[in-house]
Amino acid sequence: MPLPALSSTQLPEAIPDWTQLDRKRVLEHFMLSRDYENIAEYISFQSDLLPDERVILFFLHAVYANSTKTIELYALYVIGLFNYAKKSFNQLKAWDIDAYLRHLTNKGLKPSSRNTAAATLRSFFRHLVDSGVCTVNPAAFLKRKRNDGKGSLPGHLSHSLGRDELERLFAGMEEVGAPFRDIVLFRVLFMTGLRAEEAVSLKWMNVINWQGRWYLDVLGKGSKARRVYLPQKAQAALEELRRHTSPRPEYPIFENLRHRGRPISRHGLYALVKKWSSLVISRGDVSPHWFRHSCFTQLASRGARLESIQALAGHANIQTTMHYNEAAQLMSPASAIFDEE
Repeated sequence: MPLPALSSTQLPEAIPDWTQLDRKRVLEHFMLSRDYENIAEYISFQSDLLPDERVILFFLHAVYANSTKTIELYALYVIGLFNYAKKSFNQLKAWDIDAYLRHLTNKGLKPSSRNTAAATLRSFFRHLVDSGVCTVNPAAFLKRKRNDGKGSLPGHLSHSLGRDELERLFAGMEEVGAPFRDIVLFRVLFMTGLRAEEAVSLKWMNVINWQGRWYLDVLGKGSKARRVYLPQKAQAALEELRRHTSPRPEYPIFENLRHRGRPISRHGLYALVKKWSSLVISRGDVSPHWFRHSCFTQLASRGARLESIQALAGHANIQTTMHYNEAAQLMSPASAIFDEE
């Protein structure tokens, strides 16, 4: 999303003597400016705003997607760079950004958080260049990269399935006569973003109607319980599966087909995903977690609030969820799925 066009009266030249920025003050201005349809109109009434504060406010409005926590993180890293380098926006160089990121690492910032900081700065300066505020992007040297810690970057395109692949997978499984259990299992994984262990642990008693909607009561990481919304298509598929199997409430939803009343194992789920993805879409590298990544990335691409995705995912830290915004920018728009079809 490009920044609004800026005129010379809205955005004066950076002053030579740079002034320390107050993140709390910038965020307060941001919250007040949300009452205005045009951020430029709000800024025109604020004669005390520093040039750097004006630039940051324009950026925050450009990236705002109903998530104040995300805005707070963006402000944390952008203002942190300014205060660390003690330079204005048009004075910052690549070595300032590199030194700041090294500073964050030396302070003990986790690799995932450091990557979030880099992505934020990359986005900030790209917006400045796109809007004509700056002619040179000092953050151009920053490359998209995977998490330096254990595992891969959540939601990264190389670990999720796109719209066309998902449609081909679901349609292909029906065409080749895959067990109905497997088709429903894959759809539930995608539409709910459940972890593999959470899905295979589900029992029919965990499917509940609450306030007129269907949900799954899930026990996630660290034995933390959460209630996951069940989209209408997923609920309808589960109901059809229930009619086929006539299970008891304490029975697992996704049973071992050879042993009635026993759940499919986590290892068995991985084997099923590998089997059908290899056969139908020629992708032998897919794992159950890819459905989770695909779910959250497509939700982010359709404008879902990060706090909502965080609650659905069971993430303890919003920074983990923010990676899906990054991945969503690279994906084609989500297909007509869930309840909107």
